[in-house]
Amino acid sequence: MTIQNKRGISLAYSDLEVKSQLAHDAEKAGFDIIWNSGESIPLFGSIAKTTQSTPFGSGVIRAFAHDIRELAQSSVDLQRLSGNRFILGLGGGTKRMNINQLGQEFDRPATRLREMIKGLKIAWSKAYDEDIDFQGTYYSMSGKGLRGVKSDSGLAGFKGDSSNSPPRPALIYLAAVNKAMFRLAGDLCDGLCGHPIASVKFINETAWPSIDEGLKRSNRTRSDFDHNAWIVTAISSDVKQAEREAKYHIARFMATRSYGIVLDSQGYSDIKENIQNEFFNNPNDPDALINAVPDDIAKEHSIYGNIDQVREQAEKYDGVVDTSTFYCASALMTHERIHENLKLMIEAFGKN
Repeated sequence: MTIQNKRGISLAYSDLEVKSQLAHDAEKAGFDIIWNSGESIPLFGSIAKTTQSTPFGSGVIRAFAHDIRELAQSSVDLQRLSGNRFILGLGGGTKRMNINQLGQEFDRPATRLREMIKGLKIAWSKAYDEDIDFQGTYYSMSGKGLRGVKSDSGLAGFKGDSSNSPPRPALIYLAAVNKAMFRLAGDLCDGLCGHPIASVKFINETAWPSIDEGLKRSNRTRSDFDHNAWIVTAISSDVKQAEREAKYHIARFMATRSYGIVLDSQGYSDIKENIQNEFFNNPNDPDALINAVPDDIAKEHSIYGNIDQVREQAEKYDGVVDTSTFYCASALMTHERIHENLKLMIEAFGKN
């Protein structure tokens, strides 16, 4: 019998002002994990207070936008505020994303992330009154330890009694779509933030084998790792509308050259090329992009339809990954429709 996965939800694309309430609603509905995109680190402090027991995380923080010491300290603070529920989800972003949003290209992203993750773990292991000495090619830290990691003297904000113990290091999950990143996730991280267009075939034939290589390097097994599949989701009583929304959203991902491995590895290079042709040559024609996505490709790489239909479609991920995280197919949606879809996602996949 197939074991039902843990259930996650991403609050990405909703308004900042309502995310904390949506997180509260998701916890009440019984989700096992709550994610939000990482554009606002302060938001997670609010989520820590509107939820009580559910883990929550950044899905994902653009790692290269942040100073490593500030990121390490923010993670410690969020662990203190939440009672050890914060998950640090990191991603390198694509070349174009980094140029457009951060103003520069970052070479060797896997190497940079490996170095950052090692530096974070070193920082989290040092007491406030110990020295940090981490010198890498891309990142470095020196000086005294972080506030609130561990201390017997009260310097870190603890009284030293058992009722006010220091937080655990945050779990680290990595966003990955290529083999090098999958191996890095398996080697150094606690879990994966799976790409939203990763099909079951791609997960089984490309993602898991590379993750297994990384797990072997660190003497771990799949039982030590949480593979989260982000699943593009569009829910509506108007099934045709939901189909269009899902197709348009996944097509924009499939047109991105950095994500070409997803379709190429499954023998769909011709479909990828058709999608890219429409995306780049007809940028103002959503119908052309939607029509470039065959029905079977849409069904393999997303879920869409009414509540009963998406529940049934989501079953294909059970037993393939550890956690199914439902992610809003927002690209063609209006502001109001995004929030409607998120509420329907909570209704459809909450366990309570």
